[in-house]
Amino acid sequence: MRLQKYLALCGVASRRGAEELIAQGRVTLNGRAVDQMGLLVEEGDQVLVDGKPVQPEGEKHYLLYHKPMGEVTTVADPKGRPTVLDKFREYPVRLYPVGRLDFDSEGLLLLTNDGELTQRLLHPSRGVEKVYLAQVSNRLSQESARRLA
Repeated sequence: MRLQKYLALCGVASRRGAEELIAQGRVTLNGRAVDQMGLLVEEGDQVLVDGKPVQPEGEKHYLLYHKPMGEVTTVADPKGRPTVLDKFREYPVRLYPVGRLDFDSEGLLLLTNDGELTQRLLHPSRGVEKVYLAQVSNRLSQESARRLA
């Protein structure tokens, strides 16, 4: 399995985040610093991030969360705004939001530590349809409704 995927399964970071950890030189595989993407991890290999061993989380967790307006759908926000994960900081495993909702939007989000499910739901090649309900404050012209659709 590719190292980025392995790190995501361990709950360390998303695949993209894992690539950043590797690029920063924070990952070792069997005692050697990793300096390239795409290395394969095999059973019995030792992977360390910042000197600490990591391994895939055994139990998958799935939470449905109604995101209110005024939270960003991210793990951390550089602007200091509230995130969808603020209420789950003490949860026993690291969670990630599946998908995005705008700061001024509300709705149901899936939070999970299951990186494979996240990938299956979000990757464009899977063609998973998403449904949104929009409420507007004024009447929409047919042209505005067409653009919104």
